[in-house]
Amino acid sequence: MQPGKGRSRMVTFRVSGEEFDLLTRTCFALGARSLSGFAREAVLDKVEAARSPSVTLSGDLTTLAKSLADLDSALREASGKIRHILGPAGDTGPKDMDPGR
Repeated sequence: MQPGKGRSRMVTFRVSGEEFDLLTRTCFALGARSLSGFAREAVLDKVEAARSPSVTLSGDLTTLAKSLADLDSALREASGKIRHILGPAGDTGPKDMDPGR
């Protein structure tokens, strides 16, 4: 807020008892002076983030973690298929197929 400009508008919203308890605990755990100040700051932070869509580190890390988990799953599946086709590691197959004999 710019200096010299008072807050003249009110915004009201309802929350459940569980949401209120969570808000209150989080508010004071983070050292906010009041629940209304905490809510105002959270809402305005969200508005600012929507206005200037920039990539956040936490968003990047979440996306990266999901991508890595998907890749890991695909590699495990491919490894299982390869193992099924070729057999267990170290198994060289029938000895009579060795061209050096």
